[in-house]
Amino acid sequence: MVPTEDSLHAASKYEIDTSCKNLYFPNMQTPPMTTVHESFHYLPDPLWNKALISVLRSGKITAGPDYRIERTFCPGQDLLFCASGQGSIFVDGVATPVHPGDFAWLPGEVPHGHAANKDDPWTIYWVRIDCAEIRTVRTNLLGRHGGVMPIRDGVAVIGWFERLFDCMRDRAPGCDVALNALLAELFWRLHDESLSLPGRQLPAALSRVTSAMSARPGDAWTEKELLQVARISPGHLRRQFRKFFRMSLREWLRRERMMLAQDLLARTDASITSVAETCGYCDIYHFSREFRRAMGQSPSEWRRVGTVKYSSSKRRDQDVQ
Repeated sequence: MVPTEDSLHAASKYEIDTSCKNLYFPNMQTPPMTTVHESFHYLPDPLWNKALISVLRSGKITAGPDYRIERTFCPGQDLLFCASGQGSIFVDGVATPVHPGDFAWLPGEVPHGHAANKDDPWTIYWVRIDCAEIRTVRTNLLGRHGGVMPIRDGVAVIGWFERLFDCMRDRAPGCDVALNALLAELFWRLHDESLSLPGRQLPAALSRVTSAMSARPGDAWTEKELLQVARISPGHLRRQFRKFFRMSLREWLRRERMMLAQDLLARTDASITSVAETCGYCDIYHFSREFRRAMGQSPSEWRRVGTVKYSSSKRRDQDVQ
């Protein structure tokens, strides 16, 4: 749902505060007719900085016709939501229009910028975030270079930003953790929205294949068996799998087998050889290498240090509790 002007005002509980108008434009004049409603800076707690995603800045702007920001580089990533009006983002020389209800992600490591439409300037909410693997987050949600995504429930995103502003305004103890909880909610919403985009729904062939392999990960799954389930050509299956899962079919199956192996090692007293065979490995040494690569320990080490054994009576007592 694209937010209307009425819903925008209903979702925001703050009056315009022009006293902070220069906070978003350090070392420059605020563009004419541009109003900065909210602007926050945050210095992450060094005790949390390396473990969490950092929120560096955020704000809300109603742009004038001449509003335009261009940078060759900035630390972090800028995430924008267009509540009303129109504009454009620029990433490494490529311009993409932004309309009401659109969410945009601008990568900070390349030349980038954004500008309001002169005839219909936008109102935008924005936040700047950073972490060591932020590019991986971006790729998983919007693609390698970021870009623009339409949002169905714009009012919910506006509400999310208002809660972000509350958190950055209050700076209560545990603020870094609270900010990360908010970001997790935003990422979940973006992921959910991405599944509704054209071409992002899992094709029926892949759904059939993953369901079958998940049900029987220990099977050999020869190419002939896969094609009987997928009912598309081998090359098309490989390309589709790489596109939607960003890994090969065999890599996906290996993950399923490793999860099954962990369950069997923790839940049963089966020998390592038996677990390997159940997971589709006829060579215990191959299985052990794959398990160590995935878990950082051999199967026997993982079972010894990571599993608590209960007698049947104790297990029943705990189940009752």
